[in-house]
Amino acid sequence: MRDLSDVVLKPSDFPALAAMCQFDPEFPGDFAGWLELMRSAEEQARLRQVFPAPLLLDPAAFQAWCKWVSVIPCLDALRAYAIIQRGGSSPLGTPQPR
Repeated sequence: MRDLSDVVLKPSDFPALAAMCQFDPEFPGDFAGWLELMRSAEEQARLRQVFPAPLLLDPAAFQAWCKWVSVIPCLDALRAYAIIQRGGSSPLGTPQPR
């Protein structure tokens, strides 16, 4: 989950993200679990000496992106979304939600 390092989620946005990712058995059940997942991701990034820019996660934008690329919202999709958002582009260009 190292690609989730420095993904920032407001506590008030957790329920919306959790509802989107309800079919992902790896998705944390509560915000405390989310914070633990982020701590683990940040530790993995530190060990690899990778320091990504913080990314404030907007659940609505993530959901729109998932719909646009036809993926079910889950942690793997969130990792891909974070990579693309931080990179500013993808091989197909910057995805724009429809």
